[in-house]
Amino acid sequence: MRFNSFEELLRYNAENHTNDVALIFDKDGEIFNVTYSEFFDGVLERKAQLEKESANCVGILQAPSAKWLVDTFASVLAGKQTVLLDPMQEPAVIQKMVTATDVALVLTDELTAPYAQAVKTAPVENVEKADGEGDILFFTSGTTNLSKAVVLTSKSLCSSAWNGQQKLPCNPGDNLLCMLPLTHVFGFVCAMLWPMSQGARISLTRGMRYIPFDCKYFNPTIISVVPSVLKFLIATNALNDDLRVILVGAGPASEQMLAAAKAKGIEVRFGYGLTETSSGVAISCGDDPFAMSVCPDDKITIADDGEILIYAPTCVMKGYYKNESATREVLENGIFRSGDLGKFDKDGNLHITGRKKDILVLENGTKIFLAEWEADLQSTLGIEDVALSLVDNVITLFVGNKDGNVDENKVKDDVKKFNSTHTFDQQIGDVKVLDGALPRTATGKIKRYSLH
Repeated sequence: MRFNSFEELLRYNAENHTNDVALIFDKDGEIFNVTYSEFFDGVLERKAQLEKESANCVGILQAPSAKWLVDTFASVLAGKQTVLLDPMQEPAVIQKMVTATDVALVLTDELTAPYAQAVKTAPVENVEKADGEGDILFFTSGTTNLSKAVVLTSKSLCSSAWNGQQKLPCNPGDNLLCMLPLTHVFGFVCAMLWPMSQGARISLTRGMRYIPFDCKYFNPTIISVVPSVLKFLIATNALNDDLRVILVGAGPASEQMLAAAKAKGIEVRFGYGLTETSSGVAISCGDDPFAMSVCPDDKITIADDGEILIYAPTCVMKGYYKNESATREVLENGIFRSGDLGKFDKDGNLHITGRKKDILVLENGTKIFLAEWEADLQSTLGIEDVALSLVDNVITLFVGNKDGNVDENKVKDDVKKFNSTHTFDQQIGDVKVLDGALPRTATGKIKRYSLH
């Protein structure tokens, strides 16, 4: 069934899946179940509380949990502009996100409450209360201040879940293990909203330290993962016997990794989408996981330069929050310029071939803006001729050595200092000092495709 709002979805489930389990989670070693009726009652009770708050823009700064889900749905139903804040970010980054989106009230949990007290919120009059359900703001998965706040709606997110269901069915009897961050649109839609829209069960992971054990603990039938998590699950033999489907998205995945999962008798699908399109616009449906079928509400064309252009009227963003110029750059007449390069095969399936801009997309879906990173590295190393590339999914630094005077040991020591300012999954994993200068085009642009 197709839903046009969160309230419509939740009310339908409460009336038609009344005693069916909506959420499964662990607390102190004991598993708890919440039915769809209980969940909707909890959301309505919290909605009534939030309606009494004068703040019209609410930030959700919590770890993924039943509380996170109740607070988020309740905030949207209360007509609040709801901003999803990643608790794994540095406090300074969270402050920038709060300031950029006019957050006037931050909802926390036991873990985030202490450092959230230092966050300065905006005056409540900066945002008007919505006439109906409030907008939901997701930040694009960039690693720098180029990350933008994308304005989505409950209708666009529900439409995205419906589109995915048409290509990859989830059944009421399914149990989807949610291991993805819900502050990212891929996790929000494909690890939570999609199964919820079908009256299925959602098991909430116990946290990163339990990732190797949670499949066998919760015994899901479906998981949605980024490639780095799938690689880890396969390497640790963590997949449970009842698992029937793995949906992979948000980053590049190797054929070997997907083949290893399929060898276990598990159906593997690959999805393509963006924050700006409320998640997926194409999903693989055949034997080739990289040959993707376009979702029914979407129309994709390929520009002359190979860029993927997406017309998705039911799912596309309203725009970047308070950034009309950036919105105009990518969205014109309802057509979204993805920045990705692609092609169609003879059967009409979409294949992703690369990025139009100089951005690295890591296995966890995080984007590295090369211009900024390389400028920082030039300053740190005192060397101008540097470039970054992904080699076998490892962030690799290439250093030109035209004059033969580059000290490789010093470069590696300086890279360690650079890495100390970045999270583990965003660190440079290899350094290669070339015998000559970096390969460049006639106009001076680095030939990244030749770096390996």
